Amino acid sequence: MRKFMNPGRLWGREGGPAEDWVRPHVLWLPQGDPQVLDYFGRVREIVSRYPDVITPITDDDLHMTIQSVNQLNATGARVDEEQMATAAAALRSELAGMEPFDIEIGPARASGSAGIVEIWPETGPAELYRRVRTGLTDAGMSLPPEQRDFWCHMSCGYGFQDTDTPELAARSDKLAPNSAEASGRGSAPRPPSPRYGSSGSARIPRATPTPSGAYTKSPWGDSRSPHAVGTPAPG
Repeated sequence: MRKFMNPGRLWGREGGPAEDWVRPHVLWLPQGDPQVLDYFGRVREIVSRYPDVITPITDDDLHMTIQSVNQLNATGARVDEEQMATAAAALRSELAGMEPFDIEIGPARASGSAGIVEIWPETGPAELYRRVRTGLTDAGMSLPPEQRDFWCHMSCGYGFQDTDTPELAARSDKLAPNSAEASGRGSAPRPPSPRYGSSGSARIPRATPTPSGAYTKSPWGDSRSPHAVGTPAPG
C-alpha cells in the first residue's frame, strides 16, 4: 500500500491562496444510518490493527463522493457561496423526481493507497451521479470529465505510509483478507452474485443538498457538510 496523502493530492500549495484549500463536493453522508455505522465499526476494528499501514476513517468522516466540482466555474471565476447556493437549488430541482433507493455496502478490500468498500447495485448511485452532474452543470459549475461507468464506493481507511520494506509489505498483505472477513459478520443476506460479499445495507433518501464550506483536519474535509468541503492549509 502507498501513502494516501501525497503532494499530488493536495488542492492548494504552501504560500498560495487560502481559497485553493477548499473545493466543493457533493457527498452522501451516512452518519444518520446505524446499520452503515455498525458495518464500518466492524471494518474499523480490523483496520485499526495495522496502524503502520493504514489510518482508519472515523464515523464523522465517512462519506460517499458523488461528484467533485472544479474550483473555477464555467466562466473561469472562483466558485463562491452565492453560486454554491444557486447550485444547491439546481440540485434540489433535478433530484426532486428521483425515488429513494437501496444499496448494499461491502465487502472491504485493500486498494493502492486506501481501504475501499464497494457499493452495489450500481443502478441507483449511477442515476444519482448523472442527475447531480446535470444540476451542477445547469448552475454553471465546471466539473471533471464524466465517468462512463460511475465507480460507487466508500473508503474505510487511508494509506499511512508506503509499505516499502518486507515487513510492511507482509502486514499490508494481511490487511486485505482480514478486512474482507469483517464484511461478512453480522451481515445482511447477499444476492446470488460472485462479485460481491455481504455487508450492511442502507437506503438513500431523497437528496436535499445545502450549501456549506469548512476547513477541517480530514483529507476530504468536513464530511458533515453535504455540499462543500476542503482540506486545511499547512500549519
